[in-house]
Amino acid sequence: MEQKDTILDSIALLKPEHVLDVGCGCGSFTAELSPHCGEITAIDSSTALIDLCKNENQKPNITYVCMDARNIAYPDAGFDLVLERDCLHHILEWEKVLDEMMRLSSKYVLIEEPIDDPRSDAKRNTMRAQRLYLEVQKEVGFSHYPHIPLNTILGYFKQRGWDVETKVIKSDQPVDFGQFFSAFGKFAEKSNRKEYWYDRLDRLKHELKGKTLCEEDEVFISVNRKI
Repeated sequence: MEQKDTILDSIALLKPEHVLDVGCGCGSFTAELSPHCGEITAIDSSTALIDLCKNENQKPNITYVCMDARNIAYPDAGFDLVLERDCLHHILEWEKVLDEMMRLSSKYVLIEEPIDDPRSDAKRNTMRAQRLYLEVQKEVGFSHYPHIPLNTILGYFKQRGWDVETKVIKSDQPVDFGQFFSAFGKFAEKSNRKEYWYDRLDRLKHELKGKTLCEEDEVFISVNRKI
């Protein structure tokens, strides 16, 4: 399996002064970036997550802000590096997020997203399991959508005339069924038909008994705007 901390490794080498982290979530990864950066602005549309960031992952050089990634209130080229990690597939209008990222960067844009590749039974089983997650999350209003196909993401950049460097990080590392569905219950409990969802989970577990799930593949995309 290839090294997966691609963004962290890149930022450690670049040592950017002004960084924008788009879709920072709980802030744990933003905090990891902190020693390698000057000032970091980290945004997320969830007030609850931003509060969590401030309580659990605050660092002297990080400013957490609640903001919609489709309409970011900062000036053009205001950051030398703009990144997102695993947030695009939580936003239907993900193209607007990339438009904003490109607008705001003066030097570098870094993107890391999960992708699907049905190359094995384990991969296909994992994609099937992911679809069940998406169903229950949609019912309770959690914004999580199918992974964006790699060709679709690359097509976005091609249409705009931007050259990118791409690295696909493949993994066939097995994942236990219980581990994969460790967060399923918190979504099922929010549903008015939680018994239905637990039954769906039990049926899938029975159907996949003895079969393997695995980690997701990821694509790392870097844009150097200085060229």
